[in-house]
Amino acid sequence: MSLSGNILTLINRVTQELKASRELIHLSGKVRSGSSPIAISVLHNEMLRLPRFLEHYRAAGVGNFVVIDNNSTDGTREYLSSQKDVCLYFTDAHFEGKERWVNLMLRRHGLGRWCLVVDADEILAYPDASGISIPALCRYLEGIGSNALHAILLDLYPKGQLAEVNYGQGEDYFDRDWYFDPFESLYPAPRHFHRGTGLDHRFMGGMRKRVFGVAPCCTKFPLLRYERGMFLSDGQHYLEGGRFPELRAVLYHFKYLQDFEVNVLNEVRRNQYIKASSEYAAYAKLMECNGGSVSFRNENSILLSGTKQLESCGYLVNSPDYMRFSAQHREV
Repeated sequence: MSLSGNILTLINRVTQELKASRELIHLSGKVRSGSSPIAISVLHNEMLRLPRFLEHYRAAGVGNFVVIDNNSTDGTREYLSSQKDVCLYFTDAHFEGKERWVNLMLRRHGLGRWCLVVDADEILAYPDASGISIPALCRYLEGIGSNALHAILLDLYPKGQLAEVNYGQGEDYFDRDWYFDPFESLYPAPRHFHRGTGLDHRFMGGMRKRVFGVAPCCTKFPLLRYERGMFLSDGQHYLEGGRFPELRAVLYHFKYLQDFEVNVLNEVRRNQYIKASSEYAAYAKLMECNGGSVSFRNENSILLSGTKQLESCGYLVNSPDYMRFSAQHREV
């Protein structure tokens, strides 16, 4: 990048940080000192998923949650304010460009610390996740000189109609069956981040392209040890300043529950996603054509059985280095 390009980028980042600091109001809680990873999340109306989200990541070794509530109306904010390990912020500002809030939280709370940047409907999975906690994974990454992990956002969907899911608040997602599209449903596109190593493309497509005709970016960066100069952009789908391992994770994406139709109509009304919420408009159009019902499974859909399966499918990438680490540090 040219000198003038670097200066413009720096000015934009400073401007975005100042904007974020004006938009966010701290409501409750604080981030405790220590070495345990913290999770940072931006959400809107996620009460259906929040209890499981918190329970899962607490069990996986996350020590603190920094949550930015974007004007929820379903009790999300009140619930989070009662959680002792949650540092809660509020904003009613426009949701598009939400990564400005995440970048501010990284600078404010995450310097020199491992941070999990995930949405309330995302569960991180990686090789041998049942035996290797997130803090152990962070130690592995740090030991090989990596400061970030990249992942594929994997859309999971039920066998039948969404209205039939009937997921209960706090339930373990994996007590029921989920399906996903083959790895070949993704296609590579050029990288859009300027610095960092180990990645020369991003993944696009997947189930949403097949069903809705949209082309979402499925590459995300859910785990990073924040250092000055690191920067998330484009809706958290790009990370600058990352040093990535051979290892690749997935984010199980539990977007497609019984509240999907209501959420789609709400987001179309809010119109706060990138590109004038065109992806949500495509969701709404298909649902309208189908009388409000949506079914995702087809003859190529695969029933999820676990991380070993995802390795053989091509979603997860393991490495000899990590396999040795896992064998030595596996928690029984």
